[in-house]
Amino acid sequence: MCPGFESLHRYQIGALSLNAGGPPLCERPGSGMADLVSTVRETMERYRMVSPRDTVLAAVSGGPDSVCMLHILLSLREQMGFEVKIAHLDHQFRGQESRRDAEFVTELAERFDVPCFCHEENVPRFLMSNAMSAQDAARILRYQFLVKTSKLEYCQRIATGHNADDQAETVLMRVLRGAGPDGLAGIPPKREGIIIRPIIACWRSEIEDYLSEHDLPFRVDESNLESKYLRNEIRNDLLPQLARYNPQISRSLVNLASTMADVSAHFDRLTDLAVPEALKTARVGQFVLDLDKIAGYDEALQRSVFRRVFESLRPDLSPLASRHVENLLSMLRKGDVGASVELPDRARARLEHGCVVFSHGDGLPVGEEKVLKAPGTATFADAGLTVTAELLSRSELGFCPTEANEDLALFDWNELSPPLKIRSKKVGDRFQPFGMEGTQSLKELFINSKIAFSFRPSVPLLCDQAGILWAVGVRRSARAPVTDDTEMVLALRAHTSEGSPGNREDTAL
Repeated sequence: MCPGFESLHRYQIGALSLNAGGPPLCERPGSGMADLVSTVRETMERYRMVSPRDTVLAAVSGGPDSVCMLHILLSLREQMGFEVKIAHLDHQFRGQESRRDAEFVTELAERFDVPCFCHEENVPRFLMSNAMSAQDAARILRYQFLVKTSKLEYCQRIATGHNADDQAETVLMRVLRGAGPDGLAGIPPKREGIIIRPIIACWRSEIEDYLSEHDLPFRVDESNLESKYLRNEIRNDLLPQLARYNPQISRSLVNLASTMADVSAHFDRLTDLAVPEALKTARVGQFVLDLDKIAGYDEALQRSVFRRVFESLRPDLSPLASRHVENLLSMLRKGDVGASVELPDRARARLEHGCVVFSHGDGLPVGEEKVLKAPGTATFADAGLTVTAELLSRSELGFCPTEANEDLALFDWNELSPPLKIRSKKVGDRFQPFGMEGTQSLKELFINSKIAFSFRPSVPLLCDQAGILWAVGVRRSARAPVTDDTEMVLALRAHTSEGSPGNREDTAL
């Protein structure tokens, strides 16, 4: 048996007999174990969840799903060539019960001789300064902790204990919210190359049988038994009601998720081709789509393109809601130049002559000006823009491009006249663009650079005492280029400011 497991019986809440441990993880499992272990292995191989010599950080709450997942991962680690570590976050929601969960996980790790990393996070305090549900806040902080720990401990994968019943509940919850193919695809078995769900194909009843068969102790969060949150209400009330009409309702919902995942993947491939074809310009805080190209796509592809562009514009936010996409399609059908659609967190789309302009922020107010110290940062909340300045020795950079790209510009610091400042456009502004002889007006620059008319007033200008150095995201000036004789380089970077932390829905999954 696994030594010491008999001492964990005090943590069990339920009817399991816990005076004996499970089979040694190094031995061939019994028949019941083999079925579930085989399912998990097939899932991990199908979705290429791990590679040889990977280290998997298992998120273990102490509940039945995570304990089952941990036990199976430990059973497979030698066969599949990976290592396992454990992470546990105390959300400080349930007082003494939360601390007991952490104690349980710590002792579990000791008995399996697996490294364990426990951390406390005051979720209630986080909620006081962030407008979101308690469940969303807990998920956000949990994933932040898991990602940080995985980096510190050199773990290539993070394993979470989502199962097939979780998948069914998620899909039904999104049906109620009117989700499209992406939402109805449910919980992905693998996300962003690091998050894996090894037991996503295992049903809760199978997990309970596995725990019972191998006398594995676990903790029970009694709040999951209350219909306080939407997911719990779906699990405890709605799904049992629907089972009266279809006893296989959970399996049907999981099948729907699989089908929608295929549909979503197909549209992703089409969108991968359509976006570069339709994209005229992409700059900091702005994406411009060719109107004729977009109008030539069917509505299904238009929806996918709009969602992708918004995701690129604001990667920190949840995907566009259906109502926003329908408003965009309506704007496209009507074709009224100057019409616009408001999108989440001060983003918007505007129909202009021959193009659709997606932008973020309200632009720099007329006359606004900020000093940018080097090194230092200047943030324009209304414009949704942050510019950072860094000083580097020329020898640190190696190859050094002289022309700026959309979000980076490099200058010879000793050839500039500080202080630096960022301001909005003024009447009569002129400068010499890099690579050109003579000066030109900003109006000429914006026309030649195909900057949408509505976006031109919001382009920030970075200046020193001698004039404009960089029309941020558009063009740098010819002044102070970096050469082999340069000693100190000023590196300027621009990026869109993110909204409130963790707004993305998929941080919950």
